[in-house]
Amino acid sequence: MSVRSTPRAAAAGVALLALSMVATNPTTALGVGPAAPAVPVAAGVPLAPPVRLTTQSLEADAARAARDGALEAYFESLSASLGKELGSAAPKVVARFAATDAGALALMQWRVLARVGPAVRADAACRGLFAWMLADRDALGMFLGSGDPAGGKWEEAARVLARCVRDESHRAGLPLRIAVATALVFAEPVRWMADNTPIDPVARLDSYIAWDREGVLFASFRDLSAWELRYVVGSWSSDADLAWARANIKAELRARDKVGDGAHMLAYNLVNKNGVSVQEGGRFYDNKPMTLAVMLEYGGVCGAISRFGSSMSQAFGVPAMPVGQPGHCAFLWQKEPHRWSINNDISGWAESGCHAGIVMQWGHPAWFMPLMQEAQADARAFVAAETLLAAAELCKQDERGAIAAEACKLCPLHYGAWSMRIAAAKPAEARKLGKPLAEDFARHPVAFAQLFNQLPAAEGGEAKRARGAAATIASMANAGADAGLCSWAVQTVLDASVRRMVGGDSADAAAALVRGNAPGGARISDAKAREVVALAIECANQLDVAPEGPAHEAWKQAMNRLVRGVVFSPVAREDGLKDIQQGIGVLMRKNRANEARWIADRIVDAAKEAKDGPLETRAVELRNTLG
Repeated sequence: MSVRSTPRAAAAGVALLALSMVATNPTTALGVGPAAPAVPVAAGVPLAPPVRLTTQSLEADAARAARDGALEAYFESLSASLGKELGSAAPKVVARFAATDAGALALMQWRVLARVGPAVRADAACRGLFAWMLADRDALGMFLGSGDPAGGKWEEAARVLARCVRDESHRAGLPLRIAVATALVFAEPVRWMADNTPIDPVARLDSYIAWDREGVLFASFRDLSAWELRYVVGSWSSDADLAWARANIKAELRARDKVGDGAHMLAYNLVNKNGVSVQEGGRFYDNKPMTLAVMLEYGGVCGAISRFGSSMSQAFGVPAMPVGQPGHCAFLWQKEPHRWSINNDISGWAESGCHAGIVMQWGHPAWFMPLMQEAQADARAFVAAETLLAAAELCKQDERGAIAAEACKLCPLHYGAWSMRIAAAKPAEARKLGKPLAEDFARHPVAFAQLFNQLPAAEGGEAKRARGAAATIASMANAGADAGLCSWAVQTVLDASVRRMVGGDSADAAAALVRGNAPGGARISDAKAREVVALAIECANQLDVAPEGPAHEAWKQAMNRLVRGVVFSPVAREDGLKDIQQGIGVLMRKNRANEARWIADRIVDAAKEAKDGPLETRAVELRNTLG
C-alpha cells in the first residue's frame, strides 16, 4: 500500500527544495558534524523517475539498483520521492509517515546512502552489501542505530561491513551484530598496542564468532547489542593476546562480575628491575612488544593497568574501554550485564572522559556511556527516533524542532534528538522545555545540565535560572543520582550562568571561581566577584536537602569547590570568606557542628595549597573555635 500523501507542490520543485535544504544545512540530525550530502543536480538535467514509496518497490528497486551498479540514480530518485512527500509536510504528518513500514524503510535507505557518499554508492565491492542490506530493515536499523563510526567515517564502515557480511551466515543474529560492531569500530584502523600493527577486522569478527561457538566467552556475550559489542571487538589486544588472557587469568577472577579486577594482577611499578622509568616507554619493557604477558611480567602504572583490565574483560566477551581522568587512566567495564562501572578509579564519573582511539556517542565525557546504554534499552524506539531525525533533514528548517520533539517522545533519552529540539525551538518554546528535560534526564544530571545550558534564561535572569536548575539537580541527587555527577551538573550550570552574567574578558575569572580554580591572568571586578560568590553559595545550598546520601555528598563537593575558588581569587577572597564564615555560623546554630568544622578544614587546606601563611593561621584559629 502506498503511503504517499496528497502532493502540496510540483514534484520536481519540492524535491529540489528538499535537496537544497540538506545541502546547505551544516547540522546533522544528531546536532554534530557535517550534514549528509545531497545528490547534486545539474541545471537543466531532470531527476530520475521518483521511487514508489511502497515496501515492495523500495526493497525490489534498491536491490536491483545495487546489483546493476545504479545506486546513484536510485538515490536521486529516492531523494525526489521523499522530497515530494516531506518537503512541506506538517510535523505530525512526517511522524506518521516515518512510523509506517514503507516510510521507515525509505528514510533508512536514504540516510545510509546519503551518509556513505557517492564513492561508496558506486563501489563495486559494496554491491552485494547494498543489494542485501537496503531490503533488510533490521540490518539497516542496526547499522544506523549503533552509534557513529570511528572518525565519523560512514564510507569506511560500509566497506568494512561489505567484507564482514560475505555470506548468509553473517547476515542475522549474533554474527550480524558482531559484524556491524566491527564495521563501525574499524572504520578507522584498530591497532595492536604491543607494536602498533593494524588488527584485521574480518579476522577479529571470525575469532569472536568461533570463540562463542567454542563456549570460551561468558554467556552474557550473546545478549550484547551491536553498540555494546563495539567495546568488545575493538580491543587493542591481538587475538592471540586475548586467548592468553583467558588462559592466564587468576581462577578466582574467572567470573562475570570479577573479570575486570584482572587489572590488578599487574604490579604498580614506576621503574623496571634495571631502574628504567615507565615514562621511557619501550625501554621500560626492554624494547619487547607490549603483549599482555610482557605487561604482566614488568608491571606498569595506571595506563598499563587499565589497558590490561580492559583486555581481560574483552577476552571473555565483556565490553570495556580505558578512560582518561585528571592525571590518571581508569577503565569502564560492564561489571553487570548492560551496566557500566569504573575500575582503577580515582575521580569518578564526573571527571572521566573518552580515551584517544575510543568513540563514544554524542561527546567525550564518560557519563555518555550509561546514558547511551539506557537510550539503547529499547532498540526499536532508538532506531525510530533516528529515522525521524533523518526525516527532519528533508523537511523545512522551521519544522525540525517539532519533528525532533516527536523523536524525543519515542526515545526520551536520545541526547541528539533533544539537542536538535532545543536548537530549533523558538525562544518562547525553548523556555518551556526545562521541566520535560528534567523529567527525561532525572537519572542523568550532567546531560540535563548541558542541555539546560542551551535554553534561554527565563524572566529573572541568569541567577534565577541557575538557582532553579540547582534545585532540580538537588531533587535528582535526593532520588539517588550519582553525587559526583550532581555536583558537576551544578558546576556546569553555574559556569555558563556566571560567564553570561560577567561577560567579556572577566568571564574566565568568574568561571574559575565556581570551578575552584586559580583565576590565572584573568581579572574580575569586586562587585562582579561578590555577585558570583553569592550565586555559587545559593546554588550549593540548594543541594543541602538531606543529612546524608548523594545530595549531602554533592553539597560537600560544591562547597569544597567554592572555598577553593574564593581562596584562590584575590578579588573574591575577603568578602567571600566572610560569607562562608557566616554560613559556618548558621551550621553551628543548627547543631551541625561536624559540617561547620568540615568547611573550616577546607579553608585551612586551600590556604596551604595557596601557600598563604597568614590566611592559614587565621583559618586554623577559626577551626579551633569550633571545637
